[in-house]
Amino acid sequence: MCEELAEAELALSRIDEVPPALRESRRAEWQELVDRLVGEVGAVLHADAARKSRVIPWPPR
Repeated sequence: MCEELAEAELALSRIDEVPPALRESRRAEWQELVDRLVGEVGAVLHADAARKSRVIPWPPR
């Protein structure tokens, strides 16, 4: 998921290299993908944090 996000962000950062006729549609497509992936990563991190908050750690030795 993180690799996909990095690739989508890289593509978005290079939008000026896309031919002008395709630029705006590609920008919207890649921005939507970045937004979706950021949401997915955030959801996973949130779920992991919630799960960890219910874990009782072992006592120190």
